[in-house]
Amino acid sequence: MTKIEELREKANRLPLLPGVYIMKDARGKIIYVGKAVILKRRVTQYFRNSPKPVKVQAMVDNVDDFEYIVTLTEADALVLESTLIKKNMPRYNI
Repeated sequence: MTKIEELREKANRLPLLPGVYIMKDARGKIIYVGKAVILKRRVTQYFRNSPKPVKVQAMVDNVDDFEYIVTLTEADALVLESTLIKKNMPRYNI
């Protein structure tokens, strides 16, 4: 199974809840932080076989794993995303 297939399967197991997702490279470094109203729908978009903007495809090509944090509301996800971006300064958020 390829890395993309593994990530696609993992994304398909995400909850249908709001939250923040954290993309990491092979060294475990955070390369992107994003928020979602529905985690499963948002994260699975990255790993579909569909055309993506160059910047997004470059990020996806560097994703080795991802984590997620479920929040109570979309507003909570927005605040958490902002905090994590300021703290970690991920490459693809800048």
